[in-house]
Amino acid sequence: MTKDKILDVSIDLFSKYGYDGVSVRQIAREVGIRESSIYNHYSNKQAILKAILDYYVEEMISDDIPLEQASLNLDRGFDYFYKAGCDAFLSKLKKDRMMKITRLFFIESYHNDEVKNFLKEAIINAPVKGWIDLFNLMKAKNIIREDCDVKQLSESFFYYGMFLLYEHFILNYPEDDEEFLKNFLSKTENHAKIIFNSARVRGDGHENKA
Repeated sequence: MTKDKILDVSIDLFSKYGYDGVSVRQIAREVGIRESSIYNHYSNKQAILKAILDYYVEEMISDDIPLEQASLNLDRGFDYFYKAGCDAFLSKLKKDRMMKITRLFFIESYHNDEVKNFLKEAIINAPVKGWIDLFNLMKAKNIIREDCDVKQLSESFFYYGMFLLYEHFILNYPEDDEEFLKNFLSKTENHAKIIFNSARVRGDGHENKA
């Protein structure tokens, strides 16, 4: 479909040259249509960007596990729970389109207010809130200590992964995506275990599972 091709070409061009460095005419030329034909599908370049960001969020949350269902897996050990979530995240991120969009929002967050707000709200604040809800549940089930600051705990979990993404897509770009994804899982999983073990209730039956 022409609309999907416009989206794919825009993602590719924006991730290479930045949003401001790409014109609608250039997108149309790469798609192989007239510039005026773009407007049959998107009202302007901003609408294309919004469609890209919406697509990213929809992909990332499509298989989210409801908190009630997640709570049923807590007795299987934190390492199982964390790895399952990370595997699901990486299975989506490794798609070429998703990798390009990730680099796009890191690049554009410096000077594009819409992308900056998207990064803050959808990519950082929403997942951190999810971790807060989960850790509050763990606290209620006496898996982590009552004196734990769940907000700080959640941020400690999440921000390390964000740093690794930033390092790959900005500081080390271009580097091998496949090698990065392989290392991302092991690094974040080890980090998660360290943080979780510092917060869990001793003698809770999870000593050998996290």
